[in-house]
Amino acid sequence: MTPARFAAAAVLAVLAVWTPRATGAAEGRLYPSGPPNGVAYLRFVNMAPQEVTIVSPAAKITIPADDAHRVRAFDPVTPGVALTGSAQLGKASAAIDVKLAANEFVTVAVSADGPDGMKLTVFREVPADFNAQKSSLGLFNLDKDCGQAQLVAGDNRQSVIPDVAPGGVGRRSVNPVNVELAVACADPAKAAPARLGQLTAGDRYSIFVVDAGGAPQIVAQRDEQAPFRP
Repeated sequence: MTPARFAAAAVLAVLAVWTPRATGAAEGRLYPSGPPNGVAYLRFVNMAPQEVTIVSPAAKITIPADDAHRVRAFDPVTPGVALTGSAQLGKASAAIDVKLAANEFVTVAVSADGPDGMKLTVFREVPADFNAQKSSLGLFNLDKDCGQAQLVAGDNRQSVIPDVAPGGVGRRSVNPVNVELAVACADPAKAAPARLGQLTAGDRYSIFVVDAGGAPQIVAQRDEQAPFRP
C-alpha cells in the first residue's frame, strides 16, 4: 500500500488534543491565562493581505501577513468569561466578543472579504479524544466561493477531510507520515497543495483555505501552544 493510501485509510472519526509544546508569547497577552492545565484555548490568525491589529482591555498586538507569522499560538484562557476587544485591518474595525466553554479550542480568523473590507470568522472545536500515535489535521474554510472544501492525500487525491462548508472546520486524526496533501473546492484534480511535510505523532495541524482574488490560497501550519503564565 502506498504512503498516500495508507495515510488516507488511517483516518479516524475522532478529534484529538495535541501534546503541549510551549512557545514564547509575542508582544503581550491579550487576556489573562486560564488554569495551568489549560481548560480553554484561544488564538487569532491573520488571513488578510496586510497586518492586523488586535486590541483587548489588557494588550495590543500586531499580527503580520506573512505565512510564517500570521497564525498565532493558542493561548490558555479561563472558560466562561467574556473576552472582548477589537480587530483592526486598515481603516476597518470589528468588535470581538467571545466566550469559551471548558475544553474548547477557538480560532478567531481575520480576513479581508467582508462588506467593509474585513470579516471575523470564529471557529470552535471541542476535542474528544487524544491519541499520541496519531497526527490531528484540521481544515478551516474561509473561502466563501469554496462551497465544499476537502482535504485530499496522495497522487490519487484520496479524500481525508470532506465537505467543509465556508465558515466551517473539519478535523481528523491520521498516521504521522510524510504524504502529499492538497485542498480542493470542487474537482480534486485541481487541488492546491497544503505543504506540511513529515507529520509528527501527537501534534495538531491547521490548514486554512482563503479567497485570494478568485483562486484559493492555502496556509498550512503546525499548531502551537503558548505557555501558562499567572
